[in-house]
Amino acid sequence: MDELRKDPTRGQWVLIRPKAQPLIEGPCPYCPGAESMSGGEISAYRKDGSPANSPDWTVRVVPEADAYFRIEWELAREGVGMFDMITPRGASELIIESPRHDDTPATMSSEQMEAVLWMYRDRLLDLKRDGQIRDILISRRHRKPGVALHHPYTRVTAIPIVFDETRRELREAREYYQYKRRCLYCDILRQEIAAEERIVKLTPRFAAVVPYAARAPIEVWIVPRQHACSYEDSLSAESARDLARLLVDTFAAIHRAFDDPGYEMNVHTAPNLRSRILQGDWATIRDDYHWHLEIVAQPERVNRLGGIFVNETAPESVAAGLRAAWERR
Repeated sequence: MDELRKDPTRGQWVLIRPKAQPLIEGPCPYCPGAESMSGGEISAYRKDGSPANSPDWTVRVVPEADAYFRIEWELAREGVGMFDMITPRGASELIIESPRHDDTPATMSSEQMEAVLWMYRDRLLDLKRDGQIRDILISRRHRKPGVALHHPYTRVTAIPIVFDETRRELREAREYYQYKRRCLYCDILRQEIAAEERIVKLTPRFAAVVPYAARAPIEVWIVPRQHACSYEDSLSAESARDLARLLVDTFAAIHRAFDDPGYEMNVHTAPNLRSRILQGDWATIRDDYHWHLEIVAQPERVNRLGGIFVNETAPESVAAGLRAAWERR
């Protein structure tokens, strides 16, 4: 049985699981016409009400073949001597972003990207109805080293604990709010918009910015200009359309400025507020946390020294390069 085990010296969880069998090469299971190869359909946007597990879909959600977390498992929390263990109950899903096998976020139409963004919202809303799911990560990799080019998809991972990075972000946002009674991200946006040098693009509802202390040579955050702690509760017809255009243009600018590097995009949103364990958990989260997207190019090359990120490229020069690439489009 797979297990989540907690390292008491670092306060971090580790997933212990057998090594998966390598997938057999063959036809793409995510292309239209191959729906029977990808497992039972979880959700889809379809044309003219076509039946589930058939072609004529726009965006489709299927279970991940080698799932780390499974909804059918029973959640158990156990003490093993002094150690803590939790069964990995949750969900591992793939959002198939387009019927076109060779689509990328840089080539996708803004209408197609908008449909993908709505599916992000739908999966967050659906999975957060389960009180045993505490946190959900929506992540996307492009051109991962050692992985052949494949059908475009986003991974959705729902787990019975809070991801370590989410927990750190929540702590920093809460401590900043407790001291200043203001949202940390709103303050960052105000300062970056005033300074301009790290702003890549401003739209009516979003800002694309290279962060002041970027961890990698190419790192971009997409931050909503209107405060909200959760992605799924704040998406509207206008913001989805604006965000879709901004994302497609941002990925296209990264493609042009830096010769189509590999990258990872993560949606940073509030955890499942229905799953509070301790009284007072996230008491001020609606005021102190601010959802956003983070894009890091070539994350496998991120340099660290004793846990300190080392970035040899000034964020200001990266922002200038992206602005120039944007103008060339």
